[in-house]
Amino acid sequence: MKARISTRGLLYDFVTVYMEAAEQHVMHLVARYAAVLGIAPPTVRLAASHNGPCYEPLFNRIEVDAPTLALPEPLLCLVLAHEVGHATQRSVLLFDLAKTVFRVTALIAGPCIMFAAWPGEDLWRVSIPGALFAILVTLLFPTWRTRTVQRAKALEFDADAKAATLCGARIALEAMEIMAKRGRIDATRLNVMRERCAHAEDAKEAKSTCR
Repeated sequence: MKARISTRGLLYDFVTVYMEAAEQHVMHLVARYAAVLGIAPPTVRLAASHNGPCYEPLFNRIEVDAPTLALPEPLLCLVLAHEVGHATQRSVLLFDLAKTVFRVTALIAGPCIMFAAWPGEDLWRVSIPGALFAILVTLLFPTWRTRTVQRAKALEFDADAKAATLCGARIALEAMEIMAKRGRIDATRLNVMRERCAHAEDAKEAKSTCR
């Protein structure tokens, strides 16, 4: 029994030390990337979930899960550089969040105000605002969804570009190809990074030719 307790205690101590060292390493990389991009470093939080890393603009925090910590160094650097790239977008992300809350509030408040102010029978007071709300949602939701998807893609491309600046275009491309095989990155982002890498190599060759 003592041997089991001792072994379990040693294992717990090892895991604790490993996680603390990994957290310090992540915080160091985040601080270094943030300094290069000229922003205050976001805080780092080790998440118990396995949903992948993410940046939370409301708290200016990067969440990193255990599988991310277990990534090889080039992939870990790319992931963290990408999330720090999102940290540079914090004001834009917060503005988008506030704009979304305002639009949803206005969409709901309009029919509610009409319901409260509409004279006449109860049936009309319910049906007309309700029908107006349904029509507005039907008309506006496809446009809102399309714009949201396009906006999200643009922010992802921007974060990828900043990750390439931090890690190097070729290294970023190689890391993204590995992530794409694991199903973590879609083909569009990968193709954009390939084009960016090709342009960077062409510019490098042109500069060497001029010399």
